[in-house]
Amino acid sequence: MQDFYAVLGVSRDASPQELKRAYRKLAMQYHPDKNPNNRQAEERFKEATRAYKTLANQEKRKQYDMFGEQNGDVGTPPPSPGPAAPSRSGKVSDVFGDIFGDFFKRKNKNTVQKRGKDKKQTLRIPFKTALSGGERVIDITRVDLCAACDGKGYPPDAIATNCGACAGAGSISVQQGLFSVRQPCTYCRGIGKVVTTPCEVCDGGGSVERMRQLPVKIPPGADNGTVLRYPGEGEPSESGGPPGDLRVVISVRPHPIFQRNGDTIIVELPITLCEAALGTQVDVPTIDGKVKLKIPAGTQSGRTFTFRGQGAPKLPDGGRGDQHVRVVVETPVELTKEQKKLIQEMGKQDADKHYPNRRQFRRKRDT
Repeated sequence: MQDFYAVLGVSRDASPQELKRAYRKLAMQYHPDKNPNNRQAEERFKEATRAYKTLANQEKRKQYDMFGEQNGDVGTPPPSPGPAAPSRSGKVSDVFGDIFGDFFKRKNKNTVQKRGKDKKQTLRIPFKTALSGGERVIDITRVDLCAACDGKGYPPDAIATNCGACAGAGSISVQQGLFSVRQPCTYCRGIGKVVTTPCEVCDGGGSVERMRQLPVKIPPGADNGTVLRYPGEGEPSESGGPPGDLRVVISVRPHPIFQRNGDTIIVELPITLCEAALGTQVDVPTIDGKVKLKIPAGTQSGRTFTFRGQGAPKLPDGGRGDQHVRVVVETPVELTKEQKKLIQEMGKQDADKHYPNRRQFRRKRDT
């Protein structure tokens, strides 16, 4: 039993890109069109194609890694297309077409120029930066046309030869019942020419990846899920069309005090039992600084005070929302004996008139 990894000359943990490069190299070397009447080269081409078809398929690769080649059930490549014997189905090897098709994908006149796919990247920012706005710089991967080959996928001095499948015609004859029809050659994508020497810089892909920095302007009032769109910074088109867009999605870090609901800022303010009963004045934080708040005597837990215009900026019209301060009366804990005694004494003097909410509840309960 053959070792498919050894046939391609790669390690067992090779990536799909490494498998593709290894197969392309062997296919160029041993393709029957380049080695006419060479039985040994033809067999090596078939072995490499069978190995690549198995390892390039994720499920087949898992099965092969676990059980190896079972009774040769991995499929064998179809014979190499030639000018005298085109395939009856009009298709050459899907694997070989996938490997070399990208050489001419930009030149096929029948290809519809579709826009590239959009990319999405998340940018996590502090709470106050989301409110005030600012600028951050992110690293993005930009796919550009290869400057060495001008995006063609092959070097400028490469020599194109007639396609062996269609004999340079760009189309092949396919038998359909009693009729014979002509259709574009799938091997050369209807060009009639093939180039077997890929560009060394882009490895025949016609494009290269480059890391670059992109300044991102955060508008005041940005929130979780705010999307900033950057045209032309997405994936390149596979058919020569315009690139897609980059969508930067804002993610805001939680703040230890402030909560946000749209353009409303919410703060929970804990006060003591004495402060709630007798009233007090406290400093309340806002996004612009501290503001003094007068707590009236007899304030109940849950009461909300509003600071107009102290909330988050409103998008896209401008202006500001409000800040809500919700009072939470905190029950004392870890009391000393003396403190407990004082509370007990105060409790003995409690009357319904001191607790209107409790009085109202008991009336409803007893009706």
